[in-house]
Amino acid sequence: MEIESIQSVSLNFTTEGIFRIYGTFNDQGSSIPWSLILKIIRTEHSDKDDPQHHNYWKREALVNQSQLLSHLPDFIYTPQCYKVEEKANGSIWIWMEEIKEENNKIWSEENLAFIARHLGMFNGAYFSSKTLPEYSWICRNWLHSWVNSCKKYSINPMTYYPTIQGFASLLNIYHSYLLLNENINKHLHTISKLPRVLAHQDLSKQNIFIHRGLTLIDWQFLSISGLGEDLGKLYGIALSQQDIPIEKAEYFQDLLFTNYIEGLQDTGWKGEIVLPRYGFCTSFALRSNWEVPKLMKLASSSIIESDNIDNHSIKLLTDITALQMRAGNEAERLYNKVINTEINIPQ
Repeated sequence: MEIESIQSVSLNFTTEGIFRIYGTFNDQGSSIPWSLILKIIRTEHSDKDDPQHHNYWKREALVNQSQLLSHLPDFIYTPQCYKVEEKANGSIWIWMEEIKEENNKIWSEENLAFIARHLGMFNGAYFSSKTLPEYSWICRNWLHSWVNSCKKYSINPMTYYPTIQGFASLLNIYHSYLLLNENINKHLHTISKLPRVLAHQDLSKQNIFIHRGLTLIDWQFLSISGLGEDLGKLYGIALSQQDIPIEKAEYFQDLLFTNYIEGLQDTGWKGEIVLPRYGFCTSFALRSNWEVPKLMKLASSSIIESDNIDNHSIKLLTDITALQMRAGNEAERLYNKVINTEINIPQ
């Protein structure tokens, strides 16, 4: 038997380790290979003990102990869970099937269109044939919780204002960010009133396999969210991890959204497109609550050290956050249309 640690691009704070365990067994003279995945989770901070926290530390174990994943639409695949063990030291060990398909290749346009369409079908299923689960540990206001955590743990970008004020590109983002956050409670309230769907909320490449249908792993952020939210998260992570080239960001935004709507319509959804568009724009724009402070800190350090912001990381973050600010502007323009639709959101 062999054990190897699996390194992740962005390991969750509640994840103590992920391991691949493999070997062979003898079956009447034939050597048969086997493998499985062990994920070890542990509470990391008291705020993550709340079942309605976006990163409630026990959620993935509870998801796998329930029958929830076996009732997903039949084109969404998940790894089989063999056992969930609660250890004396307070950790939980989750033993799972290894998904062996490769998922580290560069995503093609066809891959992204496939993912977005199936995501639309996944969300749309909860309007046509599926009932939303009612477990108390499924987060009901994931984006609100995530934004609150960003504000709690990230540095206030105002700290860096004196350093960055001589750079127009940074100032534009900074002032747009302040304006977006002046209206943040309005947008968080409104997105919480959009049509509700089951959402994964962590659709990075490392959690997606394209095989037969759409195979998704790591359901730690499982939530009941607003229509379009999951797509905004997918687009934002893909840009940050450079799975979508920044120079083609607008092209892929249109590709993803078009295919998402087609996926919704495949399930019979006939609602107003302004609703998923608002959910998409708001979800993507509010990722700036993590990205803008990071940009301001990085740029400020570069300015102090070399009196410029001429490096790849700063340029990429500047471009991404500029896109987020444009999405925030679009969400603001869509707001009145959304609150006047048939869902009758109270103001």
